[in-house]
Amino acid sequence: MFQRKTIILGLVIIMLLTSLTEAFAATQPLSGIKIVVDPGHGGWDPGAVGANGLTEKQVNLQVSEALRNCLVEYGGATVKMTRTNDTHISLKSRVSMANSWNADRFISIHHNGSINSAHNGTAVYSSTKGSWQSHDLRNKVQNQLLTMTGLRDLGANTANFYVLNNTKMPAILTEASFITNPQEEAELRSPNYLWREAYYIYQGIADHFK
Repeated sequence: MFQRKTIILGLVIIMLLTSLTEAFAATQPLSGIKIVVDPGHGGWDPGAVGANGLTEKQVNLQVSEALRNCLVEYGGATVKMTRTNDTHISLKSRVSMANSWNADRFISIHHNGSINSAHNGTAVYSSTKGSWQSHDLRNKVQNQLLTMTGLRDLGANTANFYVLNNTKMPAILTEASFITNPQEEAELRSPNYLWREAYYIYQGIADHFK
C-alpha cells in the first residue's frame, strides 16, 4: 500500500512539474529564437544629432540594450548585440556577425533626422528584396511603435539599406522618431521613454512569432 501511494505521489509530482514547464514555456514566446540587435552608428559616426546635442548613436544603444533585456527576460530569446559600447562597427561586420551566428532575425535600431526641425514620425523598413517574414515583422513592429509614439505614420516601407539587403535572415530597421525634432529630442533623453520604445518593439517581434 505504501509503495502504491509513493508511485501515485511520484506521478502527481511529475504531472505538476510538466504543467509548470509548459506554463513557463508559454510565457517565453521567443524561446529558442536567436536575434541580433544592432544599435546603429557609434564611435566616430554619431548618426543624426539633435539641436541640443543628443546623438543618435547614444539613443540607439540605450534602446537596443533595453530591447535585449526585454527579448531575454520576457521572450526567452537568445540575443547578440553588434555593439555594446560607443565603438564604430562597419556595416559589413554587422552583417557578417548575424550571418555567421545563423541568427533567426536581425533588428537594427535607428532614429531619424531632418533639416526640418518640425518634422517627426514613425517608420520601419524591410529590404525591397525581403521575404514575407521580413515584411510581416516590419508591419508588426510598426503597428506597435505607432501605438507607443502616437506620432505620424510614415509607413511600413522597403529600402535598399545594406544591413537589410545582405543579412540572410528576415531583417528590419526601425526609425521610431526624429531626434532632430526638439520636443522628441527631449523625450529621447528620458530612460523611461526609451524603455517603452524598446518594449513596444519587443511586442511587435512577439506578435510576429505568434
